[in-house]
Amino acid sequence: MNEVTKKKKNEISTDVVDFTAPEFAGAGFENVVASELAIPFLKIASSQTPEIKKSNPKFVEGLQEGHIFNSVTKEFYDHVVVVPSFFRVRGVEWYPLGEGTGAPVKLYKPEEIPPLVRGADGEDHYMIDGKPSQTYINKTAEYFVLILKEDGSTERAQIVMQKTQYKKAKYWNTMMANQKIETKSGGMMTLPMFANAYTMKGVHEANKKNDWWGWKIDLFKSVNDYSNASYIVNEANTFRELVKSGEIDPAPETQDDPVSEMKNLNPSQDDLVLGSS
Repeated sequence: MNEVTKKKKNEISTDVVDFTAPEFAGAGFENVVASELAIPFLKIASSQTPEIKKSNPKFVEGLQEGHIFNSVTKEFYDHVVVVPSFFRVRGVEWYPLGEGTGAPVKLYKPEEIPPLVRGADGEDHYMIDGKPSQTYINKTAEYFVLILKEDGSTERAQIVMQKTQYKKAKYWNTMMANQKIETKSGGMMTLPMFANAYTMKGVHEANKKNDWWGWKIDLFKSVNDYSNASYIVNEANTFRELVKSGEIDPAPETQDDPVSEMKNLNPSQDDLVLGSS
């Protein structure tokens, strides 16, 4: 009995199904719309990341500080190549770390973010419902990107930049906006956001009081340098339309993973950051 079982295990099956056949394309996913899919976050692992702690149920073997990791697949990288598809800014209201459920209190459009006022305690607070609030609001830059895999495939993901990293978003946006091309009429136009691929990696940063991991962003190459450029552009543009229309609208992650120790960082304090590129 054992010999028969062993033989069967070692046999190479000749009954192989060709899943590239047209009738199998997307089979079974007919009722899975874009909003039913989880959009992973690309995050930089730090000492506070649950996935880096062996005692935490979320622990990922081999993940180290500075690695970029996928919040859904748990894959991690020293660096990752992405094509940005869409950008937006939101204000995310939170309870102080350790209070509440860890979920955001409210989301704001940039123009709806309440003003800061100096409270009786001498600290700055947001004016919410006509009074200084004990909650705080992070102005958050959100990028919807395609991860470019070595096999030529792509994967949708989201990158969030806030607090000390918000200035990196401005840097990246400026880098992309400066990418111009001459039109057939002789004028100049700004290339679409998804015309180029960028490398992302984690870098260690610090100021006089804290240290954390931040993003380093570099232009990699034109999407046209890839053999499947049309596929990448089509995927990026589709992703852009889905987010723009609201069909894909991922909620912010819960606060079980502090991005940095600087949870109440005021915008003016960004100037204190050292080591930023």
